[in-house]
Parts: sequence; C-alpha cells; structure tokens
Amino acid sequence: MSVAGAGLQSWKSSPRSLAVKIDGPVELALLYWAGRDRPCPQDPPGSGVCVVPSEPYKDQILTLDGVEVLGKLIGGEVQPDANPGAIHNLGYMAEVTERVRAKGLGRLTFRIGDGEPNNNLATLDGVGLLVISSVPGRPAARVIVFQGLDFAYGEDRVSGPTRITEPIAFNHDAARMERRGVLAIFAGDALASAPDRIDIGHNPSVFNRLDGSAGAEWDADVLPVDIPGGTLSTTVALASEPFGSNPDSLFWVMAALRVPLPVETGCAAGFWAGHLGSWKPGGVRPDQLLRNTFTESARYETLGGVTLQAALRLNGGSDLLGAARTLLREAAASLLNGAHPGLEYPLTRTQVITEVDTALRSRDQAAIRDLARELEEWNGAECPLR
Repeated sequence: MSVAGAGLQSWKSSPRSLAVKIDGPVELALLYWAGRDRPCPQDPPGSGVCVVPSEPYKDQILTLDGVEVLGKLIGGEVQPDANPGAIHNLGYMAEVTERVRAKGLGRLTFRIGDGEPNNNLATLDGVGLLVISSVPGRPAARVIVFQGLDFAYGEDRVSGPTRITEPIAFNHDAARMERRGVLAIFAGDALASAPDRIDIGHNPSVFNRLDGSAGAEWDADVLPVDIPGGTLSTTVALASEPFGSNPDSLFWVMAALRVPLPVETGCAAGFWAGHLGSWKPGGVRPDQLLRNTFTESARYETLGGVTLQAALRLNGGSDLLGAARTLLREAAASLLNGAHPGLEYPLTRTQVITEVDTALRSRDQAAIRDLARELEEWNGAECPLR
C-alpha cells in the first residue's frame, strides 16, 4: 500500500506532483481530492441546505499527467451556519488503476492539473493517491478502504454532526496472534497550530498529527496500528478536540487499513509425540483418553481407550478400522494445534472435535479418509514451535 498527497491551495501558480514507490504489479489505484464550496448554492434559497445542482461540479475534473480525470462525488457535509454563508465540504474519487499501471514500477511521479480552470471551488484543499500492489515474496495482506466525506469542527456554531466525525470500523476478521497493520488517511483543513486527535481501537490515541504535512491544510498520513489477537475489527475516528481550545476544523475522504493475513501454522503428529513439553500451553494432557475427547472413537474396538500420546503413533490400514486409526492420529495432532495459543491453526479445538466425531459417526470410510488427509495437510504446515 503506497500513498502520496499534495496540498492544492493556491496551486494554480505552482503545479503539484504526487510521488509513489511501486514495487510490484498494481492491483488498484484511487485518486482522491476534496475542497469547500463557499458560499454554496442552496435549495430552497436561504435554507442552509447546500446542493450540487449538476455534474460535473466545481473541481470535479482534474488532469493526471495531462489527461482529464472525472471524479465521482463520494460525499459531502454542510456547515449551515458559517461566515460568509453555508459551506459545503465535498470529496471526489477517481479510479486510475490503468494509468498508474502503465507507468511501470519504481519511484513514479504523477503531475496534477486543473481540468476546468473556470469552474473551481472556493478552496481545493488537496489530492491524494492510494496505490495497492502485489509484491512477490512478501507476506499476504488485506487492504480495506473507507471513502466518503466526514467533517468535524468541535466548536461549530451548530450542534450535531458537524462537531464530530463518525467512527468507522475496519472488519478484518480475527487471528490468534497480534499483528501490526498500517493505517493511511487523507484529510483536509487541519492546521499545525490547532489541536486534533486520531482514535484507533486498541491503540493509544494520536494527538495533533493532522498538521498540513502534505501541503497547506492537507494530510496524507501513514500510521502503525497494533491489532491484538482475537480482534475482529479496528475502529478509527478523527476528533476535533479539546473544546475551548480552538480545535482543528477537519474532514477526511479516505482511510485505508492494511492488515497482514494470518499465516497458517501447525505441527505434525511426530512433533507432538516427541515434544511433550509443548503440550502445556494448550491445556491438553498426554494421558487423556480418546473416548473422553472424541466420543465416537469408542465405536471402533479398543481405540477409545488409547491415550492422546499413544494416538500420535497409530498406524492406519486398508479397512474401516484402519481409516479410523489414521484419522485419530491426525485428530490428536490437530487437537494440540488448535489448542496451542502460539499457533495460527485453521480450526479451533472445538471444531476439531466436532468434525472428527461427525466423520467417525458416519462410518463412511471415504469421508473418514478425506478428513484425515485434510488434517494431515494442515498439521504439516510450518511449525514455529521447533
């Protein structure tokens, strides 16, 4: 995930460029820009209800390397009681994947121009480029993108939505282990001299980070995010606080969270048979009997009375009993993998028990062998406990 930003206030006299480093094939590239329509057209007149009469609207067309780009209006928020008239904060987005991809790899520079010099907002705060690429050899990750326009000024003269931004939730699913993610934000209107706060779930709040670092009143910031194990989502919000301290007026049009995907791990039956000391963190005992964990094992002659430790060395066979022996060997390893807090195993302890008992209850030799092969494959993943 690569980002670049540039402030666009007074930019007509000084062209702007965006520079990004791209190390692999481009999967998606999105261009965002935002500004303020002041005073805005209202319907009905004098109502304080700002409207976009027709599109393309003001500053909705930019140029990227000299080629026109028509943005999609992705959101707006009105400040109805502002001097000298209501303000409409507007955000645009355009997909530019093919244009970015065509420039190749490495450190690339893109020139931003005004597509309609005679049709401009009162203020165009800035532009940001988000590029998502796949890099061979690097761990897989998921990138989740929020877009829209959400405005906040803590001391706005009208109470309600214009004083706060709504939190957004990045639903990334849970992993057992803690992960380090990366958060990118495109935000406008903030000043270095005014306070603000970024709240990130399960992380300390970040104070006064929005400061026009990409150019006057525009930020394209990247922040590390720690994601605890077992966490299904991470919430992010911008805050215009503290009250009474002339806090930042601010809005954001894009936030993207890059989260590493869990790398599946598991240890084979042979490992567990030879490393009894590794059993303790998962709360599994070597002397547990199969029938007290996998209740359906009692249907197969004496297998129910075998301990989990002994089950790890069971040999299979060509008949139904042999299939059950093979499954229970892999089931014992899967139980240990699923219970161990230091492994990112695809199944929980409960899921292992349920699937194994279901297969044994069926007495379907093909189904039993299929599950045994699946568990053996998962148990043969990378074993970090070695």
